Amino acid sequence: MPATLLSPPPEHDAEFAARQTQTVICLSKLPPFHPAALKLLNIASDSETGMEEFEAIFKSDPALTADLLLVANSPLFGTRAAIASIRHALTHLGLDRVRSLATTVALSFFVRNQPRTAFVRHIWAHSIATATVAEILGKLYRSPDLYTAGLVHDLGRLGLLLTVGQTYEKWVSTEAPNIEESNRLERARFGMNHCEAALLVGEKWRFPGILQACMVGHHDADLEPPGDSVALVQLACRIASSIGFPEVCQEPEPLPELPDKARACEDLELERIRERVMARMGTIDS
Repeated sequence: MPATLLSPPPEHDAEFAARQTQTVICLSKLPPFHPAALKLLNIASDSETGMEEFEAIFKSDPALTADLLLVANSPLFGTRAAIASIRHALTHLGLDRVRSLATTVALSFFVRNQPRTAFVRHIWAHSIATATVAEILGKLYRSPDLYTAGLVHDLGRLGLLLTVGQTYEKWVSTEAPNIEESNRLERARFGMNHCEAALLVGEKWRFPGILQACMVGHHDADLEPPGDSVALVQLACRIASSIGFPEVCQEPEPLPELPDKARACEDLELERIRERVMARMGTIDS
């Protein structure tokens, strides 16, 4: 089944069709994504007017600006002089980094409004871990802004959590032997798996095409890294799962085979990744 299509129910399976229809209705009620952060996602960082456009967007949203400056001045970035203005943050951190921070802040609004259950922290940790690894792979293979792509890759799950609610959380918190079986059972229970749900979430939130592709296709079976951005995000997702930040409650996944270039990268040393993920979790949660 291509992950880019919402597959029809099996013939004559009225119960499955009803579950799928109900999930589609639930996802259609998803609240809008943060408008300022969405504008940032749709501006090319290599645009001649990118700096001015970014600054104008932050000036229109004081709350997002305050959160950006709070994170920019955290120990995570080791900044010696205080970053006190939008322009300083943009020039010091770069547009791609600022965009990823703004997206993180925007997504954290949804996470913070959920009960702080172990599951909510679980999917948030997996997203941060995948983003952290994807950022390293993106620099290694010259694929820009992969942090953001890694961060949003599992938004199908967040969409289901926000709309279906505790029913989804209780179900997905049941341990599965592997992610393939989890996806199969997810589809049987809700009429779609989280990758198919991501198709609806991405369209609802009007995300750029590359982010939607990573959200929908990160479990496709025919991807070979380094490949394109989707293949790199898939690899980042699998690495995150293998070092203690899995998507769902599942048996430990072995570290995937890395391309030669990635195997030689010191930043992909597992303890370094864990430390970086925990530092970012602490900064965003504070």
